Amino acid sequence: MPDHDRKAEQFRQSMRRLASTVCVISCKRDNARFGITVTSVTPLSLAPLSIIACVNKNTSISASLRGKGRYCINVLRTFHIDVSTSFSGGLLQEERFNVGSWAEMDNVPYLQDAQASLFCEVDKVIPYATHNIIIGRVERVLFHPKISPLIYQNGGYAMVTPLNLQSAV
Repeated sequence: MPDHDRKAEQFRQSMRRLASTVCVISCKRDNARFGITVTSVTPLSLAPLSIIACVNKNTSISASLRGKGRYCINVLRTFHIDVSTSFSGGLLQEERFNVGSWAEMDNVPYLQDAQASLFCEVDKVIPYATHNIIIGRVERVLFHPKISPLIYQNGGYAMVTPLNLQSAV
């Protein structure tokens, strides 16, 4: 195996050990809804309120996120595996929105029972290799009071159970 391929496989295997919260990014352009499942979402700053998401350039939502526009990062809950699967390419773009409880706020589709919904304005797009790094300014946030995020690790879904640090002492 060539050295680059070996390093790429080692990198791939090491990333399988990284647990990530599953999100669906959704937007609407020219009356068409777009959405994609991602695990590469990271808070960026509190001033201004901003967040980063990495999106493959070859996805159907990519063109909609490159220009100035609004979108929503929907943080999935443990029971949203079907939503995650649908937005991972399991269904055609518009059909994806038939799975889950979707609504619109200011012309942006969002999942009504998401763990959290972060409504953003595209602030900057940074192309890098196969992906675009989307920096969004957070305009509005909705969230569910009970914390139960859907986690992806080692090629499958997982749930987390908070540790009770008081009982460990």
